[in-house]
Amino acid sequence: MRVLWFSNRPPLGASNSKNRVGGSWIESLEQEIMDNSDIELGIVFSELEKEAKEIKSETSRTKYFMVPRYPFGKFDRWYSRFFATPPSENSLKHYLKVVNDFKPDVILFFGTESDFPLIIPELKVPSIIWFQGNLTVYEMMYENGLKVKKTLALESLKHMLSGDTMYHNFLMFKHLVAREKRIFSFAENFIGRTTWDSRLVKTMAPQARYFHCDEAMRPPFLTNQWKQWNDRDKFVITTTIRGNLYKGLETVFRTSEILSDKIGKRLEWRIIGIAEGTVYTKAARKEANFPSSRPEVKLLGNKTGPEMIEELLNSDIYVHPSHIENSPNGVQEAMLLGMPVIATNVGGTPSMLVDGKEGLLIQNKDPYAMAGAILEFSESPDKAKLMGENARKLGLVRNSSKKICDDLLKIFDELTQTKK
Repeated sequence: MRVLWFSNRPPLGASNSKNRVGGSWIESLEQEIMDNSDIELGIVFSELEKEAKEIKSETSRTKYFMVPRYPFGKFDRWYSRFFATPPSENSLKHYLKVVNDFKPDVILFFGTESDFPLIIPELKVPSIIWFQGNLTVYEMMYENGLKVKKTLALESLKHMLSGDTMYHNFLMFKHLVAREKRIFSFAENFIGRTTWDSRLVKTMAPQARYFHCDEAMRPPFLTNQWKQWNDRDKFVITTTIRGNLYKGLETVFRTSEILSDKIGKRLEWRIIGIAEGTVYTKAARKEANFPSSRPEVKLLGNKTGPEMIEELLNSDIYVHPSHIENSPNGVQEAMLLGMPVIATNVGGTPSMLVDGKEGLLIQNKDPYAMAGAILEFSESPDKAKLMGENARKLGLVRNSSKKICDDLLKIFDELTQTKK
């Protein structure tokens, strides 16, 4: 079977980027597919380049197809950013050319956030979208913690003039929401993994079929295992989030303030994925009235996979504060390591763990509930350890690469058989 993937991030086997901080679950899935099946796989991704090209890899038998991303010129990119114009669709012809050249039996699109699925009406082979997040709902939750306009006063003149501000990004986000709704209107098949995403498909794409398949996590998260820390004078929390307004950084600051005189140990809250000095960081600190001079919360920026694992293994618990998610990788990775997990009860997160068994789910945007859950784990280490062990057992079954590979191949078989 010939399978063509469309992914919004360059595969490791095809990228020379110096900005990569580690592989993704999509790359883990690619490795599993290539190691354990007769699939002929092609992966399409976009880069800021003038010409499309096929990229050879010495480490993979996958065929990689890089297509240009538009707009390409500096002025055109500035104009698009500054005036938040609708995204270009010039890449679609390149996508269709790869389809015609590769001649796949089935096509898989990762997510509805990119323009890749816009070619679905032109396809003569079955296609399916692997549900990632949902921009339509994310827009509703975008300002749940911080108002975008509050960030404007914190932007530099350079970023204002270049159109590279959080406000400009929000305006562009609205165009992506409109495009996503178009995609849902004609998509025929979806892969998902949570009750939340299955309900969204049922309402946003009632014409589509829904298939369940979990995510293949990066192997090191399956092979490493967390061990409880005893007899040290600090309590370490780790959180992995990106710099989007809806990720809940202000809740972290507020929770830290509440815990400062209650936890009984020196608190260290380490945030991976967000660097100090960004506009989001400044806005969240201002919103929570939590100055940068406070030592409890440390913003570590991006980390490689091995660095992330080291931070997590050196922690007492993992906390996920986001205002909206589907199946957060940070939560799944912490569960695989066997860590005690606390997460906001949003989106698809309740499908990841059972509250009180594999971790604790708390009300979104509630620093008091978050602080109380953290105290619950810090005061009851045996309970925290047991939930971490339960989380690992669940994760090792759910995120088994072989099982996920087998499930995906069955879905491909059903799609191609149905088409015939």
